[in-house]
Amino acid sequence: MDIFFYWQKFEQDLKSGQLGYFGSNSGKIGELKQRLPKRLWVFKTPKGMKGSVQLLGALLVSDEPKVAVNSEYSHLLYYDPFSPQSTMFTDSDTRERIEGVTRLLQHRLLHAFKSNFQGDAGLQALESNVVRELEAMTADWAKVQMLERVKDRKKVQPINPFAQPSR
Repeated sequence: MDIFFYWQKFEQDLKSGQLGYFGSNSGKIGELKQRLPKRLWVFKTPKGMKGSVQLLGALLVSDEPKVAVNSEYSHLLYYDPFSPQSTMFTDSDTRERIEGVTRLLQHRLLHAFKSNFQGDAGLQALESNVVRELEAMTADWAKVQMLERVKDRKKVQPINPFAQPSR
């Protein structure tokens, strides 16, 4: 099982270097963590395309924080921004790819789409059959390690700079 996460503040978080975790005051993150997810598939609504989703990347979930966390949220879900398995798609913004991803997810995550991804609707379990379809769809998409999208990498520092990256 993986997780669908609607990343509303994607550009802002990349610019500020606020990476390595997502937070919520809802208990839904805790429920999803109990199912031992492997990855977070992150999405946003492309400009001018309400009702559609753009797949931004896939991030490796971590049991513990890899960066210092300063959050007011009561529930946190960590991912490893340093892992080679945390990747961002560089060409997912074409109309064809947005329509393909939207078609794949729209009927599977109907409540999330109807709720416009607000609150808990922006955080959903992705079962293995959907994950396999996403993996097949994105197999030949161009991607980069997540930190290549961060403008000021000095803002994203590991808790232990001598630690080995996750595998």
